[in-house]
Amino acid sequence: MLVVQENRFQHVYFALSALVASAMLVLVYISMRSSLNERLREDLAKTQRQLIFERPNPHWDYSNSWRRIGNSSLRHEIYSAYFDVRTDIIGNVRFDEEQMTIGSLRVFAVLPERLRDSSVNCIVRFSDFTSQEIVAEEAGAMHDVHNNTFAAWSVMCPLHASRRAPLRLPQAVALAYASNRLSHLSPTFIQISYPRNMTNLFSRSRPAISVCVGPLQENYSDVLRLVEFVEMYRLQGATHFYFYYVEATEEVRSVLEHYQRIGLADVFEWNVQAHLRDLHYAGIVAQFNDCVYRANVVDNFRYAAVVDLDEVMMPLKHNSLADYLRQCDEGRTAGFVFRNVFFHRRDSNDTFNAPAHVLNRLLYTQSKVRRTLEVLPAYVRSKVVVNARAIVEMGNHQVYRSAPGFADHVVHPTVGLLFHYRDKCINCKMVLIVDYTARRFGSLLFDRVDNTCLEVFLNRGICDLV
Repeated sequence: MLVVQENRFQHVYFALSALVASAMLVLVYISMRSSLNERLREDLAKTQRQLIFERPNPHWDYSNSWRRIGNSSLRHEIYSAYFDVRTDIIGNVRFDEEQMTIGSLRVFAVLPERLRDSSVNCIVRFSDFTSQEIVAEEAGAMHDVHNNTFAAWSVMCPLHASRRAPLRLPQAVALAYASNRLSHLSPTFIQISYPRNMTNLFSRSRPAISVCVGPLQENYSDVLRLVEFVEMYRLQGATHFYFYYVEATEEVRSVLEHYQRIGLADVFEWNVQAHLRDLHYAGIVAQFNDCVYRANVVDNFRYAAVVDLDEVMMPLKHNSLADYLRQCDEGRTAGFVFRNVFFHRRDSNDTFNAPAHVLNRLLYTQSKVRRTLEVLPAYVRSKVVVNARAIVEMGNHQVYRSAPGFADHVVHPTVGLLFHYRDKCINCKMVLIVDYTARRFGSLLFDRVDNTCLEVFLNRGICDLV
């Protein structure tokens, strides 16, 4: 009996030893594969930097618009495409004697949230009008769908080039998939956006702040708020703005044209009228992603503040947003998350600090001085200033996916907050406290707003039409 029991223990011992040995072999194999993969990607990156990239569409003016894909009754649309040189965000790269991966195309579209197709392809067209079809590595609805039937889609198609022929970059791209037959038979090509200056492909990004503003819609008319928003962020260190409009009044358009004329802003028509009822907030997720990729790929900005017109990122211990980023960004942060507090428009106006000579006195950041005591948790109505080169997918209130090696940083509420000047209060009984932080910009802000209003509206010098 003892012999049988001893044999049983020996069998268990040998079985456990075999399992441990197998596990160690698997771990060694995984480690070797990871090490080889890292070396492969390092060698690919070195070789990639030695290539000569020439923009195939030198006359492209970067003014995108929504265009129908295939069958118009399906209401599938495509907006923009960007050449992304980052190979670390591509799952399967090639680097052998025949081919090497040179980057990818990121395409933004509006498609049904649940598309029947198992795969989506990119049809790329070159300057000589030859074409090639590429299976998308990633294709799917982005976050923040909010139970709508249509969604903003992100499609990523890897680009591989022959190592035995001169490098060619595609000029245009179309999406093709089985459920929309005309997408194959009559593809809708859009121009691919490349850097304005191709020497910036591998150079360090400019340490400047751009601002991505949510879409202006419902015939947006608040001229004074628009001017104050721009001038406030300029005082914070922002150097460029991206505006997308669905509908806006002539006065608002005049202000946008003024900022565009002086080189401070890019303005794009956001013609999503066909999806205003079945796409979350006029496709704001597609718009924010388009903007962040535009800031990164086209203009080489390091930072993009992703905000709406009633939101101001307010550092509390630094002179400006630019100073905060300069001192606190250690290089591997995907996004700095500013937590939300509310100022309510229905609250009484305090114009104590408005100089007697100013024409535009009711600036919302200066006249609203009581905010909610409660600071909302991170990612609840928070907004983010991102490192544009780290972003793969941007959401309305958070970064959903970043490049390997990058992570979010939630700004401590004693260091910085998102001042949200909301027209309607969510909970009007919340405890309010007085906060004069924004008034430190007051003297300069009043003058800048008055000067801009005078330049745009020479006959009156006043932006507030009410």
